[in-house]
Amino acid sequence: MAKDPSNPVENPGGYRPDDPRYGLSGQALQDYYLSQPPQWFIRSMYAPDALDRRAQAMAEHLAYQQKFRDKVHFAGPLLSDDGSAPLGTMAIIEMPDRAAAEAYVAGDGFARAGMLEPPTITRFVSSKRLKHFDRAPDPDLQLFVCECLDGPDAATLRPQTAADHHAYQGSIIDRYMAHGPLRGDDGVALLGSLFLIEVADRNTAELLVANEPMTAGGVFGAVNIHRWRLGKSLS
Repeated sequence: MAKDPSNPVENPGGYRPDDPRYGLSGQALQDYYLSQPPQWFIRSMYAPDALDRRAQAMAEHLAYQQKFRDKVHFAGPLLSDDGSAPLGTMAIIEMPDRAAAEAYVAGDGFARAGMLEPPTITRFVSSKRLKHFDRAPDPDLQLFVCECLDGPDAATLRPQTAADHHAYQGSIIDRYMAHGPLRGDDGVALLGSLFLIEVADRNTAELLVANEPMTAGGVFGAVNIHRWRLGKSLS
């Protein structure tokens, strides 16, 4: 029998048929999230004088990235909107807990050189089974990482927008390299959503997020969008 995503009994969360969460809700959905190897989204912005030390620290940074090659799902520099200036680094890495993710950041050559501001580290579960090497970026497009953080009424508003949210993602699924919920360290609390997208430019990235039903529905209280590129150290 064909799947019917719109059937609230068969698929109470409104997930797409190709989504591993299809048909799950309540404890079964929570068990799914907890069964996934913990991933961590890490955003580290450069300190004001970091670029003065970047060239000297680069070799150590690249070697360190290679050491964790099998654990890194995505990584690369955050860039200015025109792509000319590095502003920081981001990674999605598989680590057992927050302490291990923090240790990963602390051991990086850029951190050891004092280049990084205190990092943002948030647990993440990707709904798309892609990693760094699974998809070559389109040279005519740009990559953006979009952090969408829940507002104070998210718990009430999210269920009201879930079906439209998943339908919207399905309509532009080829634009995503990764997407999924940001969660608390325990893997249970829901904090927001993360999108790694490939689009024409920043205006298009902002429009994609603005048209997201959870944005229009007031679920997200804050949105951070940064241009980035895939790190050459993992190529």
